[in-house]
Amino acid sequence: MTVDPNLLAVCRIGTIYRTRDRRDARIERICPEEGLIYGQVQMHGACAWRTDGRYRDAPFGAAGPLDLVAPVETASATAGPRRASVKEALEEQSRHFCCD
Repeated sequence: MTVDPNLLAVCRIGTIYRTRDRRDARIERICPEEGLIYGQVQMHGACAWRTDGRYRDAPFGAAGPLDLVAPVETASATAGPRRASVKEALEEQSRHFCCD
């Protein structure tokens, strides 16, 4: 699945996204006219992002830790926990290593 670079199309007010440094960012207001997304970042405060997720106040517009990252649903995130059988691991046929 590809991520839409235009976050205005996918952002919803009240939704929690993540920043590049993995902090929670709650969307509070979306202004399509200005091309900005406003919200609160955990342990930082109020922030504004451009439509591509770049932090508005970043020096020289460079990428940084406060950039907003669009959520990506992956198959591994929706799959249940992985399980292994101890019995199968200890069977003679399934040993893939040598022990003395």
